[in-house]
Amino acid sequence: MKILLLSDLHLCDIRNSREFEYRRMDKLADFIKNSGAGMVLNLGDAVSRKEFLREEFADESAGFDYYLQWRKQFDIPFTECAVAREFGFFAEKVGQQPDSFRQIDDFMSLITVAPQEAFDHNFTLDQLDFLEQAVSGCRTPKLLIASHVPYPGSCSRGIAPGIFLDIPERLRMLVEESELDIFWGGGHFHWDAEPAGKFGSLTAFYGGRFSNENGKKNGYLRSIDTVSGEINTELPSFWW
Repeated sequence: MKILLLSDLHLCDIRNSREFEYRRMDKLADFIKNSGAGMVLNLGDAVSRKEFLREEFADESAGFDYYLQWRKQFDIPFTECAVAREFGFFAEKVGQQPDSFRQIDDFMSLITVAPQEAFDHNFTLDQLDFLEQAVSGCRTPKLLIASHVPYPGSCSRGIAPGIFLDIPERLRMLVEESELDIFWGGGHFHWDAEPAGKFGSLTAFYGGRFSNENGKKNGYLRSIDTVSGEINTELPSFWW
């Protein structure tokens, strides 16, 4: 099965006109419907923070309602990987908790995890316990872990405090020295499409980017195949 990864839509943002955004979302919907994907994984920052909202949106909740209404048109399931300010919305509106684990098919399982400390960069001890239990309980040969902030080495951005996720040694060993083929997808940076990083049993990659209306770079999306583990870059010109 093909999983299509979205990241950093930043809906309702003052840096995009209403006309541009609606056109982009219509074209994105057409692309998703024709992509052959069996699931969409959204890596967070679906709506911009309140200080960046256009005037027709009173608050972030109105923006999330807009996103949810757009999401309803699809026959394929969506999985949300939230950031801290999105927890309440996704729990209330779509019934998904910040941290989740489930088997997708016979080949791959999925963990979504939302670090709750240091502005989405650090895990709590309970979350580390959750990750250990989920990895230990995985019964498929491949495992995809999704977080908004990426795993260190997912792209060429320099590793420094507060940039990538903070990965304690117990978590590094868990994912880099596993008998499973583990993949870790993130977003957050609005970075260029670059090859995935390989760290023992772990493949860390960057999910994708959408450009602002007056931006200088095209956007792109990534997909992953649950059977082969192949990561592809989808480039149907996400300028829009």
